[in-house]
This record gives sequence, structure tokens and C-alpha cells, in this order.
Amino acid sequence: MNKILRVKPLRLILLSFIVFVVVSCGDLNPYRPSGETETILENTSAISKRITFGEKSLAFGQESFNPQREKAVRSIADGEDDTATRILTDYLKSKPNDPEARIFLNNLKVKNPYHTIAVSVPISSNLGASQEILRGVAHAQSDWNNSRSVSGGMLKVAIADDDDDNPNNGTKIAEEVATELAKTKEILGVVGHYSSDTSLATANIYEKNQLVSISPISTSVQLIDNTPYFFRTVPSDRAAAQALARYAQAQLNSPKAVVFYNSDSNYSKSLSQEFISLLGTLNIIRREDPDCDLSTWSKNPEDWGEKATEVLKKAKRDSANVLMLAPSSGYLDQALEIVQVNKGNLPVLGGDDVYSPRTLDKGRDSAVKMVVAIAWDIDANETDSDFPKRSQELWGTASVNWRTITAYDATLALAKAIDDQAQPTREGVREKLSSNFSTPGAFKTVKFSDTGDYDGDIQLVEVKKIGSQYDFVPLMTYLIN
Repeated sequence: MNKILRVKPLRLILLSFIVFVVVSCGDLNPYRPSGETETILENTSAISKRITFGEKSLAFGQESFNPQREKAVRSIADGEDDTATRILTDYLKSKPNDPEARIFLNNLKVKNPYHTIAVSVPISSNLGASQEILRGVAHAQSDWNNSRSVSGGMLKVAIADDDDDNPNNGTKIAEEVATELAKTKEILGVVGHYSSDTSLATANIYEKNQLVSISPISTSVQLIDNTPYFFRTVPSDRAAAQALARYAQAQLNSPKAVVFYNSDSNYSKSLSQEFISLLGTLNIIRREDPDCDLSTWSKNPEDWGEKATEVLKKAKRDSANVLMLAPSSGYLDQALEIVQVNKGNLPVLGGDDVYSPRTLDKGRDSAVKMVVAIAWDIDANETDSDFPKRSQELWGTASVNWRTITAYDATLALAKAIDDQAQPTREGVREKLSSNFSTPGAFKTVKFSDTGDYDGDIQLVEVKKIGSQYDFVPLMTYLIN
């Protein structure tokens, strides 16, 4: 005889309550550390929690808690816009350098008719770089909306946290975020994504939905051949490699370079391959050495010094006279171990992911005279525009970095392409950007080539010690054309 499990009423109530609590609390923190996989991210409702107009903060848990800021966000979620506007206005007087709060406040001030774009950044895994991009978007939104407050056509911005996660990392968060943005029909364009791998992973999704993305960061040469819906406001890896190769050839009679990269990054492979091609294979040594691929190094930081010493000994035996660092941001510490072991003995060149406060903090004296190729340096261009002054007034800081400038230009490009249409559509945005498009940017006119590539120049900067501090100082500008 089969036994029937009978649950007493009180136990049944208790069991139901436990199940309710587990289900309800299982998704209290959707902003996971990079690298973990959560099944909850597979459903759309969880992905939607990574997108906000102000009703939730994506930076909570990433920054120090601020009750004033939290209260403002709760007020937006509750529909109390006047209260939220007042709180955020007061908050930004004391904390002006918070770009997420600035975008939330800008959104609250938007009046009909308005248009909507999104910015997708890796808040969960790279808050610092995300904030640099968000500052550019927020500044451009402020400038655009202030000029449109009477005539209409203001800009509303959705912020998305894609974690810079793509199939190369074993997850598809960025793809799911892109899908969610594409499903939101009011979104007419996207500023993003961050890495070239993530931009490549999301490109087909945007193309299927006729949604343009303009990346202020992704530099891979491969992207331009991938889709007509991708544009960028940053020079490609070919342009950066050309500037660095020309510099090496000008400084050394016969460059003999060792190139360090990581093979699990499209950006890193693209930059290193372009540099090798432009410098010439006869000027590259240890090209086939797997130790030059930083992704093959031990995951234990304690082993990096020994590995860097070993590789530099090989380079010295082969008469190397210059080092080229082309790591993606996730391998910057390994690359800086090479810089520290080198101690300035050989000249060092670097791609734009080396342009980081981390390089100055960890490299210090060993990094002095390192030359890095970037899209913009605000100090080199401060006399060309009032942007530096306006930026300082908005954020309360002396300067912003190149990611802020390229994000500013990307946002204004989308705004102009939308505004140029009587009845804005997604396809109309692509057509406008592809047809002899131009608009004033932070420092110069923003234009695109026929392929969607950025029509601009490369800036070289050099690490210098100024007093007891270290900084990137403008060296020279290389014209791409």
C-alpha cells in the first residue's frame, strides 16, 4: 500500500512561507561580480534590471552608500519627480562628479517632445571606465537639452550595465542587454559598447533591429567590416598602430620590437597585428613566443615578476630595443609587471588601455618615458575649445579623460542624426550618419568615413614625473589622413 505524505496545515503554511522568501530574495543583487554566472540572468526580467532611466541605480553596491542619492532614486521609482528633482539638484551641488545622478536629473527635466537613446557600459566590472563614459554622455545630454528646452527634441538617456560580458567570457549578458535595448522601440540609438569583443558580440542584434550603435571605445579593425549599423568616435587600431610604428621608426634607426598582447581579446590581437604589419615583420622579434601572449601567464600574480624577467632576458638576447604593450584592460597588471622589471632600460610603447591611473600608480619611475597612443588628451587640445572649461564647471574636476570626450561626441552625433529627421526612425539615424554627416564635437567636428570609421587623429602622450607625481603629458599628434 502506497503511503500518502500528509502535511499538517501549520507546516504547510510555514513551508509556503519559506518557498516565498527563497524565491523573493534570490535576486536581491543582480549586479554580480564579473566572471560569475547566474541562471537568473537568463530571463528577461533580470536583464531589465540592468537598464534604468533613474528608477534604480546601477552603481549601488559599486560605490559608497549615500542616503540622499538613494532617496532620490526611490522617489523616481515612486513617481515623485518633483521631490527627486529637488533632492538630486541638492546632491549634485556637493557631489558634482556623479554622472549617473546627472543623467537621472537630466531625464527628470526632459519635456515633450523628446527622443530616447541608451548608453551601455560595464558598470559591474569596470566602474571607473564606465563613469568616464557616462560623464561624456551626461555632459552632451546637458548641452543638447539646454539648447532645446524651448524648441523641443530633448534627449532622454537609458543607462545599461552590460558587464562587458560576451561569449568569449562564457556568458551572454551583453547580448541579452542589447536584445532588451533593441526591443525597447523608443530607443533610437546606443552609445556603446566598451570592448571590441562586446561590440562584435552585439553587432548582429543591432543590425537585425536596425539600431545604430556608436562606440566611444571599441577600436578593432574587424568591427567596420561587420555591419553598417556600427560607428565609432575613436580612431581604429590601425590608426593607433600607425602612430606608434612611425614614432618607433623616427626614434630608432632600426626598431627591434617585442610585442606583448593577450590572444583572448579582439582589441589586443587587432592592435598588435596592425603594429606588426606596419612596423614590418623584419623589425619584430620573438613573434612566435607564447610567453608574449599574456593570457598564457599564470593566474597567480606572484608568478608574474619571474615570467616578466624571463621574457625580458630573451628579448635582450635577441637585441630588442623597444617593447610594445597591447594588452586589454584585464591584463594591464601583467603588462605593468614587464614595465617594472624593465626599469626604463628599453623604450616602451602602449595602446590606449595602458592609458590608466593604474599605470601611473604601479609603474611610477619605471613607467617614465613610456609613450601611449590615445584618441584625445584634453591638455593637448585645451586651447582649441571651451570644452575643458565647461567640463570643469560641470564636474568640479580639473580635467576629463579621452573616454569622456569620445562619449560626448558619440552622444551628440546620435542627437544630431535624430534631430535632422522630421519623423525620427532607427533606420533614419543610420542613413543620416552615413550621408556626409558632421556635427560639432568637444574639440572638433565629428565626421565618419564611408565605413563608419571615425575621421580623426591620434594623440601620443608620454609618462613624466612632475614633482612627486606622475602624469601623461602630450607628446605629439599624428594625422591619420
